[in-house]
Order: sequence, then structure tokens, then C-alpha cells
Amino acid sequence: MKSLDKYLYILIFGMLFVNILHAEFTRSFMTMQVTINTDGSALIKNDIRIYMSTSDSIDLYKLSLKTTNDIAGWRERLGLDDVRFYVDTSKVQIEKISIQPTSPDTCNYDQTACYGTLSYQYTVKPGTNNSGLVTVDKYVSPRVIKYTLNPDVFVFDVSPIGEHYIPERTSVEINLPSDAVNVKISPQSAEYIDEIPRGATKFTWQGRLTMTNAELSFERKEPLLSEVVSFFDNLASMISSWLLSLEGIVIITSLLLIWVGYYLLKQQASK
Repeated sequence: MKSLDKYLYILIFGMLFVNILHAEFTRSFMTMQVTINTDGSALIKNDIRIYMSTSDSIDLYKLSLKTTNDIAGWRERLGLDDVRFYVDTSKVQIEKISIQPTSPDTCNYDQTACYGTLSYQYTVKPGTNNSGLVTVDKYVSPRVIKYTLNPDVFVFDVSPIGEHYIPERTSVEINLPSDAVNVKISPQSAEYIDEIPRGATKFTWQGRLTMTNAELSFERKEPLLSEVVSFFDNLASMISSWLLSLEGIVIITSLLLIWVGYYLLKQQASK
């Protein structure tokens, strides 16, 4: 039985190697969605539209649907450097990676050429000490929180002169929280050429677009109730920290001893 399994694995990898030699994949288009959360984290989803120009490409893609479930594996199978994380993982932490490739579609009449979509998403964790994809400043004014995107965390293409830019046939869609206000963005998004309307939360950058000096910031205003709750939470935390400090323990112990002494003297006087 073990011998049969061994030969089966050899056969599968042999087929995979032959298909790789004759497979051809082309990146047709990529859509990147960046959804910024109120805690400064972000959900990033990449949809890469792929063109398979040979039957071997289609066979390899179908085989990869069953055998490949990681970013590095898909990049190797397709031979496309576009299959990667688009944030600098030395500057931010990512988690909750998931991959959802689709079956081949939009094929020609004899099934020798098809399209497919490789979708994958991951969460960028909130940064600390002004690091991360989004910097969160509390409170720039009463109940107002400011969010600033750090474009240098993105990893796009680099020109011969060192400029970072969103490549052609690429769309970067940034979604803000529903209560975002005072939005400032540069370069201008595809949706709004002049003034940004109140309540706008979706902004799209289209390639080819230089990201040098790019910026995006917005604000959120917390409800009054949140400020009250936050005040009492901070007060409780401060009191708790003081009680557990050396000074707090000494004072509480002293008060306890005074109360015990008073109680004993009162008991003695009543006899």
C-alpha cells in the first residue's frame, strides 16, 4: 500500500512538472480593496484576474485548485510575481490569511484558453507608536479621532528612478468607516475630481499612478456617551492602578489598622 502511494505521488508531481513547463499565465487585471477599521486595522482583499492561454495552463490551474492553498505556492504555480502581499511585512503584522481561487471561466469554444480569478485576503493588525498601515491619534479635539494612512507601507512597483507607483491595470479601492468626515486625499480619487461630498467613504486610485507624496486622512467623532464611558473607564483604571501601587497598599493597610484599633478600643470601653 505504501509503495502504491509512493508511485501515486510521483505520478502527480510528474504531471505537475510537465504542465509547468508548458503552462502560460498572464495577469489581466487586479483589484485591491483596503477596508480601514475604527481600531486602525485594515482588511485587504486582492482579486487577480488571470488569463490561461493553453490547455496545459488550464490543467495546471485546475490541479492547483486542489493542491495549493498558500500565497507562495500560487506564485510559484502561476509564475506571477503579482501574487504576493502588498504591504511591507517588516513594518506591519498580518493575520487571518485566506485564499479563494475560482474555477476557470469565460473559456473559448474548444477550451484551450480561459480566465480565472485568484482572490485572497488578509488583515493588517493595528500599529503601535505611530507605526502600521494607519496611524490613529486620540484625541486631536474633544471626542475626535484622526486617522492617517501611511502609504510607504504599501509595496507596489518601483520605477527606474525609485518612485513607487500603482501599476497599470490595477485598481486600489479604499473604504473608510461609515462615519468618516473631513476626508483629505491626494492624488485625487477616480470618483471625485473636485470637492468630496459629505458621507463619501469609498475612494479609488487607478494605475498607473505615482504614490510619491500620496496621503489620505480622515476623522471620526465619537458619541458623547462614548466619551462618558471612556472617562469612567479611565478613572476606574487609574484608581485600580493606585490601589495596587506601593503607596496605595501602605495607605489602605494603615486605614485598616486604624479601623481595627478603633473597633477594639470601642469594644474595650463598652465592657
